Amino acid sequence: MEEKKDLNLASLKVDQLSYVFKDVQKQAKIMEAIFKTPRFRFIDVIDGIIRYRGNKTKISIKLGAVRYLNTQIELIQWLEGDCAYKEFLEKGREGLHHIGFLVEDYQAYLDYFKEKEIGLLQYGRDITRWAYLDTEKSFGIIIELIEVNKLVYNYFFNK
Repeated sequence: MEEKKDLNLASLKVDQLSYVFKDVQKQAKIMEAIFKTPRFRFIDVIDGIIRYRGNKTKISIKLGAVRYLNTQIELIQWLEGDCAYKEFLEKGREGLHHIGFLVEDYQAYLDYFKEKEIGLLQYGRDITRWAYLDTEKSFGIIIELIEVNKLVYNYFFNK
């Protein structure tokens, strides 16, 4: 029988603050002017296949990112497809959507939260594997687990 890995949740560090806005270009200008963030880098359209609430779906988003105060700030603009971003906006919300943690043993963390009866809200794979845990009711915000792929992550987010 395989021994379960003891995960040290207290050692996790918030690496990413992700915001959802209807207009990320406008929001980036506000953050750059008021909070003096470095200039955001944008990808105008990202198309992807994800799993949202258990269903496979195609989404399109616009994404902006910058490293600020040793944290990645990510701005997401929903363009199309059923997903957590659309759901967030349909509730009349804009702003902080989820916090992200880099994890070395991605599957072990997924298994841990599954044991705690915390399901997956949305997950997928782009430059790395990632999963949004359905933690808004239990933790007050969505938690994202981001599989560590330091080479790719540093290239995109630490410039």
